[in-house]
Amino acid sequence: MALMTWSDRFSVGVRAIDDQHAGLVKTLNELHAAMMSGQANSVTGALLKQLLDYTRGHFSAEEKMMADARYPGLAQHRVKHRDLTRQVEGFAERYERGEARLNIELLNFLNDWLTTHILKVDKEYGPWMNEHGVR
Repeated sequence: MALMTWSDRFSVGVRAIDDQHAGLVKTLNELHAAMMSGQANSVTGALLKQLLDYTRGHFSAEEKMMADARYPGLAQHRVKHRDLTRQVEGFAERYERGEARLNIELLNFLNDWLTTHILKVDKEYGPWMNEHGVR
């Protein structure tokens, strides 16, 4: 059973960004499924690489869209992205060191990321982007 199901409540109103966020929900569910079946250790490394690639690519694309639309909150949003990227890099470093509690912490981090960053922070730019022709 999935930990989280993508729904319209996660939508920021920008299709490309919503698709990328849905990818993060998929990653969260993959880690959760692996944990529930006792396979988390065998998939965490690949999921962390995927998450790091996602983080870098997604944030770059999101920031470019904001810049193109001249979103006034871009600088503050960029700072939040840098903080989240550093957190993901920290998880990758801890994984390399063999820390045992990483899977549960990573799962909680991803869950919080979705509920806090996407539902609160990212939702702020959706109306601006829509008003400036980005859908």
